[in-house]
Amino acid sequence: MKTVLVAPDSFKGSLSAVDFCRIVERAGQGVADGLNFISRPMSDGGEGFVESITFAGLAESHEVIVQDPLGRPVAAKFGWQPDSKTAIVEMAQASGLPRLAEHELNPMTASTYGTGQVLAAAIRLGAEKIILGLGGSATNDGGAGALQALGFDFRNAQGDSLAFGGGALVELDHIERNAPGLVKTDLNEIEWIIACDVSNPLLGEQGATAVFGPQKGVDETTAPILEAGLKQLAKVIEADWGKRIDHLPGAGAAGGMAGTFVGLLDARLASGFDLLAELLSLNEVLRDGDVHLVITGEGKMDEQTRFGKLPNRIAELAGDYDIPTVGLCGKLEATTQDLPAFFELRSIHEQAPSDADLPTLLRLSAQNLETTIHTHLKNWL
Repeated sequence: MKTVLVAPDSFKGSLSAVDFCRIVERAGQGVADGLNFISRPMSDGGEGFVESITFAGLAESHEVIVQDPLGRPVAAKFGWQPDSKTAIVEMAQASGLPRLAEHELNPMTASTYGTGQVLAAAIRLGAEKIILGLGGSATNDGGAGALQALGFDFRNAQGDSLAFGGGALVELDHIERNAPGLVKTDLNEIEWIIACDVSNPLLGEQGATAVFGPQKGVDETTAPILEAGLKQLAKVIEADWGKRIDHLPGAGAAGGMAGTFVGLLDARLASGFDLLAELLSLNEVLRDGDVHLVITGEGKMDEQTRFGKLPNRIAELAGDYDIPTVGLCGKLEATTQDLPAFFELRSIHEQAPSDADLPTLLRLSAQNLETTIHTHLKNWL
């Protein structure tokens, strides 16, 4: 019996990583008898991070009603491991881009308060360790909203609490630690691990506002204000808390949330992929699972995929055990010469009409993935 490991990232806007796995399994069963599939939907800390862990049965799924970036009620899930008292939280569940329509994007006022509410729910369960996945945020508030929910008060020189959103940070004068919040626990007694796979600093040309701001609605008018706000936040944290975060690699993740959690909660930054690979025991699966083929993918694959993107990390890991990897995507702009870790690369839309527009392709993603598996899986084996 041949075994296929299916370990994709999500196809943003069309397929979750779990959807991908289910379609490949279903389509693959009809291709050849005696195939065994091991599904491990993946994430680098952003969208799908919690689902990757709960799907594998490694944590309970809990749901809580919290605020979205604009303060509206939404349901957000987190993972809970009662034996180890570990919570797995994904900030995109409450504060991510998918929560907002394009015309609603406004990082001047968008807040991470809802993520703080999710964290508070985990702490009330008794969490002693929290793994917080960052990525896909709609915010640029340095995580201030989340910390406000947990009992930090961000105040101006007059002693007034700041409004929500990244635009208010320019007025920051000091941060109070023991303000009324949703939890009474000493937050520094919790082990905080920040899962993210970006190395961008908080400030500058490669910082949170400059690199990730445009996808959140930052423009020429708001960019200087938001950058100045994060600079002021870093200044206050260094002056009052003794932590310098402005040029810390990774501090710019999720609109500066990573840096602030390092500065105020002594959080540790870690690779989202490495954390998930360890939790899902991917090395052991590849070493001991008699795997013959790995199938991975994400929405777009190009030459940049080899610079730490999740599908390439999967292919490199499989390569350590001499297992071939196929990469599937919606938009393909690379060859196996560009991405030598892969045995084969394919767009799931390669048979689509050349004049098909993006909304049509997104709508057909599930169907076209199934067709791709029916057409090519036997050859890959």
